[in-house]
Amino acid sequence: MEGVGQLFGSILDSDDSLVAVFLNNLDEHQSFWTDPQNDLDRIFARIGALITGASMRDRGLNILTHLLSNCPLDIVEDKAQFYMNICLKVCNQRGPKQTIPLVYELLQQLIHRSLGSNELHKLFVSNLPKLLESVGSTIPPSVVPSALSFLEVAMQHYPGACGPMKNRIESFLYSLVDSTNRVVINRTARCLLLLQQIRGGGQHGTLHKKAWQEYYLKLVDTIHDLLNKIFAHTPETFDEEENLECLKLSPMPNNIHPICKAQLLAIRAVNLITFLDQAIVGAYPVPKPITPFKALNLILRGLSVSCEAMGKNPIAENIAFGTFLPSIHVGLLEVLDGLVLALGTNMLMFGESICGIFPKCLRATQGKRNDSEGTKKSFTRLRKKIYESIQLWCEKMRYGSTIEMVNEPLLEQIVRDFTPYESEVTLQMGASGNKRLSSRAKRKLQKEQNAATALNQNHSNKSGISEHKDELIDVGNETLCQAALECLSVILQSAGCFIKPVTHKLLEEKLVPLCFSLVSNHQLTGLYSNDNVRVALLRAYAALIVNPHHHCPPPLQYASYIFNTLQTTDSSTVVRSVAAELARTMELVVHPWKETLYFPADKSAIKDALANKDKHPLAMMVVKQSATIKYTTNGNGHYAGNDSIDAVNSSPLIPPSGISPKKLETNNTEEIEYESDGEINESLAVTEASDESMCVDDEQETTNPNSNGWVEHVTVSSLDDTNDKEKANEPQLAVPDGTDCYDEGVIHRTDEDDDDDKPEDSAVVSILDSDEEQQNEDDVVEAAMEVDLRVKEVDVAKVPSKHTITSQTKDDEAEGGSAKKAKLSQDNCNGTGKAKNIDDIVNEMVAEFVDEP
Repeated sequence: MEGVGQLFGSILDSDDSLVAVFLNNLDEHQSFWTDPQNDLDRIFARIGALITGASMRDRGLNILTHLLSNCPLDIVEDKAQFYMNICLKVCNQRGPKQTIPLVYELLQQLIHRSLGSNELHKLFVSNLPKLLESVGSTIPPSVVPSALSFLEVAMQHYPGACGPMKNRIESFLYSLVDSTNRVVINRTARCLLLLQQIRGGGQHGTLHKKAWQEYYLKLVDTIHDLLNKIFAHTPETFDEEENLECLKLSPMPNNIHPICKAQLLAIRAVNLITFLDQAIVGAYPVPKPITPFKALNLILRGLSVSCEAMGKNPIAENIAFGTFLPSIHVGLLEVLDGLVLALGTNMLMFGESICGIFPKCLRATQGKRNDSEGTKKSFTRLRKKIYESIQLWCEKMRYGSTIEMVNEPLLEQIVRDFTPYESEVTLQMGASGNKRLSSRAKRKLQKEQNAATALNQNHSNKSGISEHKDELIDVGNETLCQAALECLSVILQSAGCFIKPVTHKLLEEKLVPLCFSLVSNHQLTGLYSNDNVRVALLRAYAALIVNPHHHCPPPLQYASYIFNTLQTTDSSTVVRSVAAELARTMELVVHPWKETLYFPADKSAIKDALANKDKHPLAMMVVKQSATIKYTTNGNGHYAGNDSIDAVNSSPLIPPSGISPKKLETNNTEEIEYESDGEINESLAVTEASDESMCVDDEQETTNPNSNGWVEHVTVSSLDDTNDKEKANEPQLAVPDGTDCYDEGVIHRTDEDDDDDKPEDSAVVSILDSDEEQQNEDDVVEAAMEVDLRVKEVDVAKVPSKHTITSQTKDDEAEGGSAKKAKLSQDNCNGTGKAKNIDDIVNEMVAEFVDEP
């Protein structure tokens, strides 16, 4: 929207309320800053003229503060020195009380804009000490909140520039320790925490840690000193703390009334407890060296004294202290919450002491049963805070909270607070009760019964004063009831399985009738007329169902009716929404999902994947592997492989470079002995068969009776199948030709008859050297090879992944048996001797790994 800036001339001279409305709506038109028709220099010159004069300064400061957040940075840099001079002038002259807060607000806007400008940063570093000189104890009370807000922003972003003014700032903050304004106390607490970091942190923040630790310990000691004075006339279970190092606070006046002095001591204690809470949970640039036992000891001591104990010595000072004691207890519970939030599960070592605090505090504030029940209960704020602290402790510690150790007294207090007051009381007397009464006593009893009957009739008709009295029952107890129900929900979630079955049953008998009362009574009055209380009741009932004891079944039979009814009939949209949510939760409890989702296996997809696994990208990524094989001489200059090499996962056996084995006669009977019983030695170049391999019949094993041994023909080739059609019956190991610097050689078995000195079971596979390489006979030869072997089509069938060999002795051969045969294992043949096909493998995989119903 163009031309908005032209309205400033008339708006600046109009009423203040119209200016505020115009500025608020101007935020929607951000094109105001880029509109060429708007002369920004003229507008800010007009604003500068307003803040120069004393009469229109407040209006100019309000407009300037509103515009600075979105103003172009170059304009702010150009005008910042002028604005800062005006602010210094107003602060030094102690200007009007309504103008100084506007000055501090303008300075805060300039500090925020200086974070993105080096010029403004330098300007503040040089002028900030002068601006802080105006901050002191002489500031009017109405200006203190805005001064503290400016001081907080300045120490947060310019701690170094505030360092020289530390003592002045500290004195000003300590002067506010007796304030009764909660806004002032909270801002003072934040400023005192920031004050500990304005002198520099040293290496790794050691100075920051030291400054915070000193401040923390002095705060604890100062509060102990105040408790010594507050509990001076009350017996304590804790000893008084001595040798305390306190903060340098202003002393208490001596010429005031003892009751006023007691009130000042209690207020100061409450404020210092707020400072301690902020010191624990507030943001700090380095980890805080918290000593939890110091603060926890303070909390235990403060909560150990109750108002009832102080009332046993009813002097004036004790009565005054007792008035403020609930506020002290609330502050100490907030410090406990701060420790739990800051330290987390590190507080578990104090779990027994912490859990013991809660029932004691609840019993001390429960009040006495009398005829005035139905009105607002005593210590509502304190009891609500206790429930919130229990809730936070259970949420952070979960099953390690040890809250189950005190669940009985806690649940007793919780049930007391969420049970509504019932005004109707029915008295029954037996028929024989009137026999021994005199005539005068009988007439009196009859008169009382008639009066009670009339009262009951009037109450049942809901007429007159009785109806109005019912509406006022439990007024003021709604927040306490809500806190008790929320605490019950968290206790059940944290330790529901540890609570006794009889306690579960009693809770059911209390909660289920209350939930049915929400269904039956649409015009609710009293304790559950608040929709937040009804939501807390429904969530407590749901927590009782989903966190049961295994010996006590939950009251699930009523849940569906209650939640489904309330999601349509309750008058509150919040209650209806929560009831619908819990109804869906109960549906999952009644009809739970399976532990694992069932997805049927696609057998055809598995079959295709197994059949085409060689074409998978992972299979194509297999690279040539390098293997190092050691050869040892067997005494005749022959080499034998000493290491067992896997025929599938490593390269096969290849003679080293330069070795040319001699061709030996193949008519000698060979017997191969292996180290393992019946398993093929992995030194042989035998490749595992694929899943489609078939078992070999005995007839196929004897197809070549003239061969001396079973040797598979392997060749060096690439990954393609171009060399698959070579000779399959050639009983030798084909190696690369002369281009690869290898001599032709034959792998054969040594004959036991050639050397009678050898042991009978010492047959090895040897590689004979060539004549020209016989001179290089070393005991150990290592050779690195990169070859790819592929099993050729031979008369012998492919070997499965697991196979054994059955050796035959010469006696067996003499009886007509063939040479030693490598028989395949029947492990993968289903015991029938037939190979498994892909369908069988797929069925086994599905049956083993797929959880079919």
